[in-house]
Amino acid sequence: ELYPLLGLPLIILFIPLIIKKPDLLFFLLAFITPLSINPADVEWSHLSLALPSEPLGLILVLFFFLLFATSDKVDASFLKHPITVLIYCFFIWWVITSFTSVHKLVSIKFIIAKLWFIIPCYFLAGVFFKDNLAIRKYLFLFVLGMFFVSLFNIVHLSSYGFEDKPSQWTMQPFFKDHTIFGAILALVIPLSIGLIKWYKGNFILQWFLSIVLLVLITGLVLTFSRAAWVSIVPALLLFLIFLFRIRMKWVLAGVAVGLYYLIVNLDPLIMEMERNKVAGSDDIVQNAESISNISSDPSNLERINRWSSAIEMWKSKPIFGFGPGTYMFEYAPYQLSGNFTSISTNFGDVGNAHSEYLGPLAESGLIGMLLFLALFVSVFIIGFRAYYHPQINKEDRFILCTVLCALITYFVHGFLNNFLDTDKANNIFWPLIACVVVLDLRNRMSKLQATIPDHKIGDVK
Repeated sequence: ELYPLLGLPLIILFIPLIIKKPDLLFFLLAFITPLSINPADVEWSHLSLALPSEPLGLILVLFFFLLFATSDKVDASFLKHPITVLIYCFFIWWVITSFTSVHKLVSIKFIIAKLWFIIPCYFLAGVFFKDNLAIRKYLFLFVLGMFFVSLFNIVHLSSYGFEDKPSQWTMQPFFKDHTIFGAILALVIPLSIGLIKWYKGNFILQWFLSIVLLVLITGLVLTFSRAAWVSIVPALLLFLIFLFRIRMKWVLAGVAVGLYYLIVNLDPLIMEMERNKVAGSDDIVQNAESISNISSDPSNLERINRWSSAIEMWKSKPIFGFGPGTYMFEYAPYQLSGNFTSISTNFGDVGNAHSEYLGPLAESGLIGMLLFLALFVSVFIIGFRAYYHPQINKEDRFILCTVLCALITYFVHGFLNNFLDTDKANNIFWPLIACVVVLDLRNRMSKLQATIPDHKIGDVK
């Protein structure tokens, strides 16, 4: 019963591929991630490993270190970029908090899993994304994989009359539930729109991608995932900001005014939300109206319960937290009786903190949360700076617009859910951030070359 030996033929196959065509495995990762299956998520087995995407990620980790040791293809400027330095800080803090973790083995496993997510999808992406064709290829393959899963879900859900309850699991075995499926669909819709424009002039591909977009939008609507619907709105707003070329300082001013308004009117807004009694249902309009229902909607109330538990956990261990990956094992005693819902459990065995910000707060303390917020802010400051630079070329500006619109869907969705412990989110989230870094570095080089006489540019290169 040595079942891992069943993977031996695949390993034998991948060895020559790594030697001869390592980029093929990297781009294969984009396509197979949406189609990968985690047996534990669908109760096929106790094995909690996405197959084949996570084993492939581990192989690509080994390849990256081999590449780093034997060649100069890993750009030193990429390794020193501020966002890369921020990722180093993530790893350092995870290691520190794993030593103080209440479940050290869980935290060690958490860090190992992050290695095979971030190294191939960020650091190796920095190697392969040297030209825009490679970026387009990766995004196209990931969107294509999501298209097949969305099509499968639509057909599967149709057999249940497109009802709300079955929509929570009809995307299985490829996705665990409708929340993560909706989050990734919301992220890839801006990418698919960008690809349609990117392939301008190729009539067949444009028509195909238009069909893909229609299927993805239909799939998003049929997830009945309200958080995913909400996350599309900031992408549209960001697109309008780029379209009208609104500067970062005005965007920040607008955000500051919005936050001030929320703080000043917080009590009236909460009272208004408590008056909302509309519950989620098969009716799409009614489901949208239930987004602000915090008085009777079990899903919304349970999310508040998880957030409250995370804050209470942070109060208990404010500096180092409980340890990376430990929230789901520890939040049960921190549930306040007033926050219990019909779907709460005393055992606390039904998931995570439902927030990419409060989850790290409970697990890695205040620094853990601030690091993720810093990533959010730095990606968009650097992205805006590169987008508005006068010397950036038209295609690079278009890619930045597409990538940042996709990323903001996830960063906003991260206030309501957290999925960066899965291959589905990591294998597109980190490559998109790598795109921002690569384009920023390319923009810096163009700026440097513009300040140097022509006869010296060769020396700089």
